[in-house]
Amino acid sequence: MTLTRPAYQNLHLQPLAGELRAGSAERSLTVSDPFTQQSLLQIPMATRADLDAAYCCARQVQSDWSGQSPASRSKVMLEAVRIFDERREEIIDWIIRESGSTRIKAQIEWGAARAITQEAASLPSRVHGRIVNSNIPGKESRVYRKPLGVIGVISPWNFPLHLTARSLAPALALGNTVVVKPASDTPVSGGLLLARIFEEAGLPAGALSVVVGAGADIGDAFVEHPVPAFISFTGSTQVGRN
Repeated sequence: MTLTRPAYQNLHLQPLAGELRAGSAERSLTVSDPFTQQSLLQIPMATRADLDAAYCCARQVQSDWSGQSPASRSKVMLEAVRIFDERREEIIDWIIRESGSTRIKAQIEWGAARAITQEAASLPSRVHGRIVNSNIPGKESRVYRKPLGVIGVISPWNFPLHLTARSLAPALALGNTVVVKPASDTPVSGGLLLARIFEEAGLPAGALSVVVGAGADIGDAFVEHPVPAFISFTGSTQVGRN
């Protein structure tokens, strides 16, 4: 499909707590092509204060997002799929340059991320409660399925687009809000691109933040923060155990 929109600009800015801005840290992350060693981007990194703002904003907007109708949330997912198609070459190019991927692998990864987003569009209408029998005469028990609230996602460098999207898209579709910490090697394809896609698709501001920062600075705070109800982590066994 031919790209009909300009390529995303200012990818050094992070979507933090409903704003697109630079991280507050005094140092920047250099994103390089691992094959050519060419510098692709300089990203001012996020601090613990940025992380806290992202989580607190996600908590504030979560009830409004989950309160939208299933059809409204599905519409955002389907619009994101359309943008995946429209920006196919732009997305694949970033995967190749940022992660050192072959084109074939990048195409497979784009397809996997697109597919999970399309599948997520069906989830809002597939969540059903139950009515079960009660041992008390004249009574019935009702089971309601509700979103957890705020989800924290930590994703790796090797399949950054897909391994972020497979947690991100279902969580959003079901009414959760999300904060993503992508791998420092792949912050664009592992988070910043997806944030732009969902923003363009109509996701409310603050429902998705991407926090680009060193694990030594914000890694522990990311999982120890009191706001997230669930952490989705893909990475090494050592870090997972920690």
